Amino acid sequence: MDSKILKYFKKNHIQIEDIKYLTRVDGKTCIHTMDNQTFLTYITIKDFFESLELHDFICVNKGIVVAKNQINYIADGIYHMLDGAEFQGRKRTAAAHKKLNATLHQSIADSIETVVDIRNRFSILDNMPIAFCVIELIFNNDGHGIDFVFRYCNNEMAVIEGKTIEEMMNHSFFSVFPNADKKWLVAYTDVAVNGSSRYIRDYSPEINKEIFVRCFQPLEGFCACLLTPVDDLNKALPATHLPNR
Repeated sequence: MDSKILKYFKKNHIQIEDIKYLTRVDGKTCIHTMDNQTFLTYITIKDFFESLELHDFICVNKGIVVAKNQINYIADGIYHMLDGAEFQGRKRTAAAHKKLNATLHQSIADSIETVVDIRNRFSILDNMPIAFCVIELIFNNDGHGIDFVFRYCNNEMAVIEGKTIEEMMNHSFFSVFPNADKKWLVAYTDVAVNGSSRYIRDYSPEINKEIFVRCFQPLEGFCACLLTPVDDLNKALPATHLPNR
């Protein structure tokens, strides 16, 4: 994500998942959020869209960008939003809008069902004394992992990361930890796509500790992670038992 936009979101405490749509009024971009707040900025719609299109946002017309999961339905070229707002979309054929309608609702339903299933499946680990999370990878059009969203976090995960579960759940990693190193994405993407398991031991700048992570694929497109600070492992095991870097 563009550093200028990431800085703006952080300054105004805006989470991508809380954005309903963006409009352009009197030379300013208006960001409308779930709690009915509106933020005004001179950053252009185009700049925002280049970052947001990778998070399921679409440009329905010049100066209007909306979150797909906030579209109720499309009829006669009009985008009807869940909050009652209506936007005239760019000219598309009726067939194109019909296909988009079907895709939107199917993807939303599938996503909700998958996330609920993951939470239910791993809820037995809520109080496990080892940090554990399940993340969903976000890919760009070239199939490269660019971010990930927390879909499950146990209580120990909150202790390790220094964030509440609510601050992490359903939020992208780099919005929660903007100073994090993207080197982790390579391993997580490999697991989520190829179903491999990985061992990672490296320094984590977001918590200022070296950590050991065991990853596996619970579902295609997802990566499950067990996290342990290396200091804790050193206390529990002889150094010779630790995996090599």
